Amino acid sequence: MDNSAYVIDCDREFAIGGREENLSEKPRAHTFDEAITLTGVGRFHYKLLLICGLCFMAVMVEIMGVSLIMNQMKCDLQPTLNQQGILASAGFLGVVLSSHAMGFLADTWGRATTLKYALCLSSVCSIVSGFSVNIWMLIVFRFLTGFFISGGQACVFSLCGEFHGKGSRVRHVTLLSGFLCVAMIFAPAMAIGILPLRIETIFLGMRFSSWRVLLLANVSISLLALVGISTLPETPKYLLVQGRGDQSLEILRSIFAKNSGKDPSEYPVKEVALESGGASLSDVHGFVDAVRLVWHQTVPLFHRIRLWHTLNICCIQFLIYFLAQGIFMWFPTILDELGTHNGNDTLLCTVLQGFNVDSGLGDEVSSCSVEVDTSTYQVMIIIGASFVLIYLFFAYIIDYFGKKNLLMAWMVLTMICLVALHYVEQFALVVIALTVVMAIGNCGGLVSTIAMEFYPTHINAMGMCFVMMVGRLGAVVGSNILGRLLFASCDLIFWALLVLVVLLCSLGYFLPDKSPAWQAKSSATAKAIVAATTSPIFAVNSK
Repeated sequence: MDNSAYVIDCDREFAIGGREENLSEKPRAHTFDEAITLTGVGRFHYKLLLICGLCFMAVMVEIMGVSLIMNQMKCDLQPTLNQQGILASAGFLGVVLSSHAMGFLADTWGRATTLKYALCLSSVCSIVSGFSVNIWMLIVFRFLTGFFISGGQACVFSLCGEFHGKGSRVRHVTLLSGFLCVAMIFAPAMAIGILPLRIETIFLGMRFSSWRVLLLANVSISLLALVGISTLPETPKYLLVQGRGDQSLEILRSIFAKNSGKDPSEYPVKEVALESGGASLSDVHGFVDAVRLVWHQTVPLFHRIRLWHTLNICCIQFLIYFLAQGIFMWFPTILDELGTHNGNDTLLCTVLQGFNVDSGLGDEVSSCSVEVDTSTYQVMIIIGASFVLIYLFFAYIIDYFGKKNLLMAWMVLTMICLVALHYVEQFALVVIALTVVMAIGNCGGLVSTIAMEFYPTHINAMGMCFVMMVGRLGAVVGSNILGRLLFASCDLIFWALLVLVVLLCSLGYFLPDKSPAWQAKSSATAKAIVAATTSPIFAVNSK
């Protein structure tokens, strides 16, 4: 027993045994879906939904804001008809041109960081546009506002979705899309409150009219969103893909504590499995590296395993926004034409074919009046409120009905309304049918939800921005040509739109989707735990 060699051997033996025992007790690494599910859904996620919703609202308010000030702006800046058309499209054009870059930055720089800078720069440009001294200054800064604000429309989907597990992600992202309709209520409501004001103040040598005040007031949503984003951490899933597992785990513990009210140390997850495939701006050391990194972030969207689904999602998104925005742009004009019949029952196409688009626009351009007709804004508020109710309905039943099933069901309803518009004569029924057809734009949120779940983390923001870019392009095309086609050949165009919706329904059947919740046999948490114990830890590959 006094043999020192024996004592040393015993120490080694017990030490080895202790290490083996510790190794056997080492906790299993959880997958991200397990880890985020175990944080629960609570106060943090409701705050996240509000902040992301403000970001989404900011995009719509800034883009819609220009169309609301067009009549009052003409008195001060005296634009031509072509300049008004350019101004109306400037924000959309900025969104389309910058979406790809915003997706790249979100995937390499971080979702929250990209949104902070995008909201800050768009707010500055929007404020400057309110002090425009001529029409071209207003056009340039509205373009720049759209260019920077585009990050708020697609990056925010990734930001919101990556803080959720499978059990709550779809519902919250659907609710997030509903903030687009809240913006359709907010923007015209602000116009009703501000534009009728008679402001004759001279500031910096210019007449500071009410339309300038409205532009500045609309920035409040972007500033609120900026303050909110500054309080959010980076998404833990993004950090995992970047190889920063410790930071991801700390954020998960913080979310758990905020949702449950417990101490962060009580969070049951001790280790989260790293995921691979992320790219970082730290890899860029010159222009060639930047181009190469953008290329590597874009090509995976069209890899052979994703090519069909990417093209399908983009096609559906383009056609949905083409149809919805094309009718919405001319909806006030259609209502005015229907109103000229003093409530008498008449077919919609009979009314529209008697309207001359060019003369109608010409009269509007030649007039310059500070008087504000708020009836159009009131109609927009009613439509926005209807769309909010539709989104709430979607969010409630989506987990039970399934995303694709809900999407195709609404398209079938749209088909019925398109057929009915050929035969219905009552004013109220015509307005309801047109509203349902325009509400197909709400399906764009469902398609975005499907796209968000389809693309892996390391290209998720890039994929979402690309899809939304195509959708916005469809909105620009639809708003410029669909109305003119309707007034020229109403019957033929409505039948063509019916064929278009049938095509959309067929393409929707092939969208990637998972089984709806009513087919599940267990809760989301149980499924995550079972999957983790019966299959190897998931890791995103580099494709």
